[in-house]
Amino acid sequence: MSMRWKNLLIGAFLLAFIALLGGFNATKARILVLHTSDQSWLWANHVDEGIKQALDENRRPVSVKWHYLGLNRKLTADDRKSAELQARAAIDRIDPDVLIAVDDESNALVARDYAGRQRPKLVFTAIVQPPERYGYSDARNVSGIREQLPLAAARDALLAIRPGQATRIAALAVNNETGRAQLEQVQAFDWAPYRLTLAETVDNFVDWRAFVGRAAEQADILLVLIYRGLERGDGDHQAVPGTEIVEWVETHSTLLPLGFPENYVGDGGGLGISPAAPDFGQSAMKMALRWLDQPAGSAAPQVTTSTHFRVGVRASRLASRHLQLPPIYVEAAWLGNNYFP
Repeated sequence: MSMRWKNLLIGAFLLAFIALLGGFNATKARILVLHTSDQSWLWANHVDEGIKQALDENRRPVSVKWHYLGLNRKLTADDRKSAELQARAAIDRIDPDVLIAVDDESNALVARDYAGRQRPKLVFTAIVQPPERYGYSDARNVSGIREQLPLAAARDALLAIRPGQATRIAALAVNNETGRAQLEQVQAFDWAPYRLTLAETVDNFVDWRAFVGRAAEQADILLVLIYRGLERGDGDHQAVPGTEIVEWVETHSTLLPLGFPENYVGDGGGLGISPAAPDFGQSAMKMALRWLDQPAGSAAPQVTTSTHFRVGVRASRLASRHLQLPPIYVEAAWLGNNYFP
C-alpha cells in the first residue's frame, strides 16, 4: 500500500473518530448547576463537593456545567438584573436537560420561570421557603430538596449545656429571601421548654447591633441566622464581612449565641449547628441522574427534606462563657472538620 493511501486511511480514521466523539458528546445529557453565590462562598463550595461525590459514583455519561449568580456580594439593582440576564443566557446557550438551582435566591430570581415548561427538568435544592412560594406545587417538571433548619438539634444542644437555666430565645437574620424564610421556620417551631420572645430581620449592621442590645433585656439565647449581605448602614451600603459580624456578636452579646450559617464557627463563632451543605448537592445530583433515567413523561420524583446537619465548635469561645459541651458534640465537630481550639 502506498504512503498516500496510508495517509488517507489514517486521516479517514481520525475524522471518523472525531465525528463519533462529537456525536457522543452531543448526545450526553446536560446538567446545569445554578448557584446563588459566587465561587468564593464556602456554602457553594460544600454543595459542589456533594455534587461531585454523586458524579464520582455515577456511570451515566453526562455533561455538567456551573453558573454562579454572585448574589452574596452587595449588588445594585442594575447589577442584580445583569446577573439574572447572564444566568438566563447561560440556560439558553447550554439548553440543559436538568437545571439544579441552589438556594432560595436563585429559585426566586431565575429558576421559578422554568416551572411548568417542557424542558428543562428543574431540581431545586437547599430552599427554605415552601416550594409553592415559587409556583412549584403543580409543575410536572419540578422536584427537589427542601432545607429545614436543625432546630430540634439546636434545642437539644442548649438543653445539654444549660440544664435548668433561663429559657428565653431571640432570633436575628438579615432581611433577604433566605433570612425571612429562616425566621418563619424559627417562629413555627415548638421550642418548649424554651420560648421565643423576640425575632426580627434587619437590613444593616447598625440595626443588627441595636437588636442585640434590646434582646439583652428580653432573652438569654441568641439564634444567629443568615447574615450574608448585611449592609453596614448609615448610608454605607457595603456588605459587612461575616468575620466582623460574628466577632462583634461573640464579643458584645450578653446572650449565648448559637449560629445556623455553615460558616458561623469558621467566622469566629463558638457554637454552630447548620444544615449539611454537601448533602444538598449530593441529593440534588442523585435525583437529577435518576430522573434522567426515567422514561419521557414520567412523574417528577417526590420532594424531600434534608435532615442532615453539621456541628461546629470553637472551644475558646465556649470556655470564655464557662460552658462545656457534652463530648458527643465535640466529637461530631472533629469528624466534620469543624472544630477549632
